[in-house]
Amino acid sequence: MSTILQEPAVSARERAAGVSAAFDPSGGDVIAFALEERAAGRPAAIVTLVAIDGSSPRALGAQMAVAADGRYVGSISSGCLERAIVEEARAAMERKTGGVVRYGKGSAFRDIVLPCGSGVDLLYTVNPTVEALLLAETARRERRAFTLDFAAEGVSPSSQGETGWRSDIFTRAYAPAMRIAAAGVGAELVTLSLISSAAGCAFCALSPEAETLARCAGSEKIRLQSSSVAPAIIIDRWTAFLFLFHEREWELTLAPTVLASPAFHIGAVGSPRTHQARLEALRGLGFDEAALARIEGPAGLIPATRDPSTLAVSLLAGALAAWPHA
Repeated sequence: MSTILQEPAVSARERAAGVSAAFDPSGGDVIAFALEERAAGRPAAIVTLVAIDGSSPRALGAQMAVAADGRYVGSISSGCLERAIVEEARAAMERKTGGVVRYGKGSAFRDIVLPCGSGVDLLYTVNPTVEALLLAETARRERRAFTLDFAAEGVSPSSQGETGWRSDIFTRAYAPAMRIAAAGVGAELVTLSLISSAAGCAFCALSPEAETLARCAGSEKIRLQSSSVAPAIIIDRWTAFLFLFHEREWELTLAPTVLASPAFHIGAVGSPRTHQARLEALRGLGFDEAALARIEGPAGLIPATRDPSTLAVSLLAGALAAWPHA
């Protein structure tokens, strides 16, 4: 069979964001892409990293979804194996049967050597049912954690909670994608939206400026209308909330909603002096020290930056460092 290796497919989430993420850490793009192919009546294969002998650039459970024409999403080997994976997936689709294939150390493929000297086992699952994928995609869109059981012959919803083997079934646990909700104006908010979306995060932009919102990436955009009334904001435990304002007005309006939420990380920009003034203002509204301790300020991993691009990288890095669901 001739080799046709096309560019990685762009997921619906990426198209909506207007930014192409190179990698979706949640694995949601694999589910969405496989469902799109199967719902259209086309073959598809999901490839899962099920064992690591040595080291690996990807964690156990990393996945790719491959279409019959060679399009794919996901990443398993950081570029070392993707071409071979696509070839084997297309062959498995022609055979209409999958199975486990070893690459690298201990493999029958002598011409495929991993630079790290390790070995990996990949499970090829051919033509998963639309029903199983639709249940998973619904959970993904509703930002609910879910698990799937993978075997050579199919995919099914699972009641297990952890990624790993169970007899001859491999279970893959999925958590919602990290979501950044950020409130602000101007270049800081726009740049953070672009960098976060490119990194595979969901992004929600909040701003009183329509022009700023129009320039932001992400499918969620909330226009802040009145500083006397907080808008309805969905903040789950997979969301980091960042205040990018340089004045108190909107911070004080949004703080009650944000501090009452299960957000895994809350950060605010500004100098140490600005942060102390922020805390004093919030104390005046009745917030206790436990609530105020949730706000990291100044937020980010790079101190005292004044450049919007560096600030955006710093803020995203800070959120990633706080991410508890890895």
